[in-house]
Amino acid sequence: MVQEESSRKRQLLTIAHEASVFHVNGDTARLQQVFWNLLRNAVKFTPEGGTVTIKTFNHENGALVLKVIDTGIGFEPELTDKLFLPFEQEGREGHHKFGGLGLGLAIARAIVNLHGGSICAESKGHGLGAVFIVELPPA
Repeated sequence: MVQEESSRKRQLLTIAHEASVFHVNGDTARLQQVFWNLLRNAVKFTPEGGTVTIKTFNHENGALVLKVIDTGIGFEPELTDKLFLPFEQEGREGHHKFGGLGLGLAIARAIVNLHGGSICAESKGHGLGAVFIVELPPA
């Protein structure tokens, strides 16, 4: 889904598939939209030569957990909740050079919530990358 752009930016794209149970009940197209959005954002906000990692594993309750980890621009921790609001984009100078309307993460959260799951984000600050975590209940 993002290989071409990632290759153009000479990013290392890695997958660590550790989940042993990876089936969930859901709308395939909508869940694909969530993962495409997270991957596209990771590639978009990671500079040339950076790394984007996709990691899957099972939570002790059996849930499927997917993490998208990047070495991109990151965000200030106090802005975490705003990331998932419609039309919100971090207000740093020059941020809009990346384009977008600020709807992708709001839509992703709505889709994941409708599937009985959760989505969250973590970053230690500007320039320190980001981690987006989706947890979905098992089928």
